[in-house]
Amino acid sequence: MTNNTFLKVSIVVLALTLAGCVPPSIINEVSLMHNVGYDKEEEMLKASVVYPNYAESDKPALITAAAKNPSSLQEELSHKSQFPFEIGQVRLMIFGDQLSREGLAPILDTICKDPKIGIIRIVITDGTPELLLSKTMKESPLYLMDMIEKSIENEGIPESDLHVMYDQYFGTGIDMSFPNLTVDSKDHVKVDGMGIFKDDKLALRISEEETFLLKLMTDTNKRGVYSFNLDMNGHKANIGARTINGKHKIKITRENLRDQVNVSLNLDVELDALPEWINLENEKDLELFKNALQKSISKEAESLLKKFQTNGVDPLGIGRRYKANHRNYSELSFYDRIYPSMACDVTTKITVRQTGVGK
Repeated sequence: MTNNTFLKVSIVVLALTLAGCVPPSIINEVSLMHNVGYDKEEEMLKASVVYPNYAESDKPALITAAAKNPSSLQEELSHKSQFPFEIGQVRLMIFGDQLSREGLAPILDTICKDPKIGIIRIVITDGTPELLLSKTMKESPLYLMDMIEKSIENEGIPESDLHVMYDQYFGTGIDMSFPNLTVDSKDHVKVDGMGIFKDDKLALRISEEETFLLKLMTDTNKRGVYSFNLDMNGHKANIGARTINGKHKIKITRENLRDQVNVSLNLDVELDALPEWINLENEKDLELFKNALQKSISKEAESLLKKFQTNGVDPLGIGRRYKANHRNYSELSFYDRIYPSMACDVTTKITVRQTGVGK
């Protein structure tokens, strides 16, 4: 036997040997979790899981389990399923309201150590994960995941996945923020703003409009719709401006012995339909419109920044930027003494790329 032949045979034998050491995971002999929710129920941690029930039907199944610690939850879930659960296919993780308020650390510290968990979206709900998941049982197991993906891509929700969470949770000078899902009066699940955390505890919820402003000041992707009240040429109307592109910059300066947060926004917008009394081909109308839109975004963004200061949360990472230029930075001292009193200034520059005229 030549050396090359011996080498090839050895590789094949080794591959077969190693393959035999790996436990088989046949698709219809495991329960692949797609959506998993965690909450607190009295003194117990509660998990709610949606998975495709291939053994009995093509429809997804929902089961719940409770345990005193995260490590025991998967075992408790497996006791209620015909096959063992595989967490590697989880695409969406939902945290309930009570757990979010009491603290996510027990769950976050556990999932961060699990190498099977890949890229997943993370959200919170103002109710319970079990209720939320029960309202989507007639949909595809990836229905909620697709909803979040669409909202992040095109509808003004900031990026939120496991890697972003790692950076915000373990990093200094920034706080976690997750999209909020709710069940409306018609029993439909929808995205409704975001939750902002301090350390691992939910500290503040913000509206859809505020969430989009946060996205404009943090994300590379600026796509979404900003609605504002326009008073122009003796007329009034609520106008929706769709941002299609843009950039943001955040700088920390010191003015009159006071630290100041300066945010600059450069946004490209398109307008699908406008009232007949607005003619953006007229230079005067164009400038009036742009100034009104710029002023509205800047004013509301500044108000949001002050709201973050009042509630002691920092989803923009102001502390991180301050730390970069201050050698003796102390996170505790910054958020206790400096951050609450910082001045905030937002400057917005709008470029209109496309317009439509209403009838």
